[in-house]
Amino acid sequence: MLVTLNASCRGSEHIKVNKPVQDFSYAGIDKNVGYAFVADGHGGEKYIRSEYGASYACYCAAEIIVNIRKDFLAEIKRLSNDSVKRKRLVEENLRLMCSKLSLLWRAKVCSHFEENPLTETELALCKQAKVVVPIEPDSIPILYGTTLLVAVYFAQYDFWFSLQIGDGKCALIKADNSLVYPVPEDESQGFGVTKSLCRKNAAEDFRYAFGFEKIAGITVMTDGMTDSFDSEKLPDFLLSIKKNALADVDRTKSELNAFLPTLSAQGSGDDISIAGIFVKEDESCVKSLLNSVTQKK
Repeated sequence: MLVTLNASCRGSEHIKVNKPVQDFSYAGIDKNVGYAFVADGHGGEKYIRSEYGASYACYCAAEIIVNIRKDFLAEIKRLSNDSVKRKRLVEENLRLMCSKLSLLWRAKVCSHFEENPLTETELALCKQAKVVVPIEPDSIPILYGTTLLVAVYFAQYDFWFSLQIGDGKCALIKADNSLVYPVPEDESQGFGVTKSLCRKNAAEDFRYAFGFEKIAGITVMTDGMTDSFDSEKLPDFLLSIKKNALADVDRTKSELNAFLPTLSAQGSGDDISIAGIFVKEDESCVKSLLNSVTQKK
C-alpha cells in the first residue's frame, strides 16, 4: 500500500517583501503508482510569473507520466533478466519524457501568456527588471522560469525513477530505512545559478536516476528545505515524516504545513516544498505470513 503527501509554504523572506509563494507541490496515487512533484519558481526580478511556471511544471509532469506507454512497462517486466537492455530501455524513455515535458511546459506557459496579457503591475516589474516589452515569443518562458523535481514509484514492478532540473534534492529511502540521494549533482550549479525549464534546451539539462528494488519511500524537496537543514539532520527529519505519514497521513500533512513556515523563518527564509511517496506494508499479508510460520511450528 502506498501513502503520499505534499506540503508547501511561503518563505519568511517572501512575506517580508510581499512576494507571492513561488513553489508548488503535488503528490498522489493512481492504480498502485505513487507520484510526487515539487517545483521552485525563480525569485529573480525578470521571472515575474514563476509561480505559474511552477504549477504548470507539476501539472505537465503529471500529464506526461500518467500517459506512460503500457508497452514500456510490459517491456520492463519482460527484460527483468537482461539488465543491460532494460537499463537502455529505461534511459531512452526517461530522456523522451524530459523532452515531452519540456515542450509541453513551454506550450502551456505560452498559452497562458496569450490568454493573460501583462497587467500594469507586471509591466512595471518588467521595466524595473529591464525586460524589453513587448515580449518576444521566444522570451515568454523566461517570465515563468522554474525548477522541477519528479519522483514516481511503480509498486507492481518495484520500479522507481526521479527526474530533476535545477536545484533541490531527491531522497530515496531504501527498504532497510537507509537514505541516499540518487540523482547526480550538477556541478555547474551553485552560488545563485540553477538550470531551468525556461531554457531553450531544457530537456538536455535534466538529470535522472532509477532503480528496480523494493523501497520504503522516495521524497523530493525544493532548495528551501535543503538549505534549512544541516546535511546530517535532514535524513532523520525525512525518516520521521515517513514514520508519521504511515501512522496518520492527514495529521502529518497538517502538522507539516504548520511547521514549514517556522522552518523557513529559522532556516533559509525561502519558500519550502516537499512531496513524498511512502510504502506501507499490507497488514493482512503480514498476519498471513505470521500465521503460516506459526502453523509450521
